[in-house]
Amino acid sequence: MTDRKKGLPDTRGTLPKRRLGTPRVFAPTSEEDWRHAALLIAELKEWDAQQSQALGFEPGEVMSVFYPDDIVDIRRYSVSPLGCLLLAMDGKVALGCAAFRRLTSDACEAYDVYVRPTCRRRGIGSILLRRLMHDARTYGYRTMCLETATFMRAAHKLYELLHFRIRAPYRSIPARHAKATMWMECNLDHTP
Repeated sequence: MTDRKKGLPDTRGTLPKRRLGTPRVFAPTSEEDWRHAALLIAELKEWDAQQSQALGFEPGEVMSVFYPDDIVDIRRYSVSPLGCLLLAMDGKVALGCAAFRRLTSDACEAYDVYVRPTCRRRGIGSILLRRLMHDARTYGYRTMCLETATFMRAAHKLYELLHFRIRAPYRSIPARHAKATMWMECNLDHTP
């Protein structure tokens, strides 16, 4: 089965038959890499929209408030040293992604952090975030911020393990989304 729009094998929800080893984590360099990133980000958006329906939000509303950028914008934000997007791959299978972009001269925002549901609980999110935080420090950022949905409890545990703490919102969102949104930040000078 293939994803006809992207011309790549449809690997959603599948893993290689062998035991998953340490994933290869890297910034996309080819159009194929960027197609993998686009597929993962599309899955993230779809998954988040489905989860948010339980909170009373329509999918289109979630997309416009929390995912206004398309892959062209994401590629532009991901240019070193202002930003970065990382892929986690096992062979030709995309497992997850994570990105950061510039907020201010010393602060960046982590976004599009996603690991496919069948790949979770294997440390992939931690590997991606630790590398992302390392790269952000290398690029001169001192703080990494993020926003997350209140229902993403497993992600909250990971963020807390990596020394993210609750903070005030750093951008405006509609008031009705405020109770469903958590804002966090981490001092990159004091991270594991």
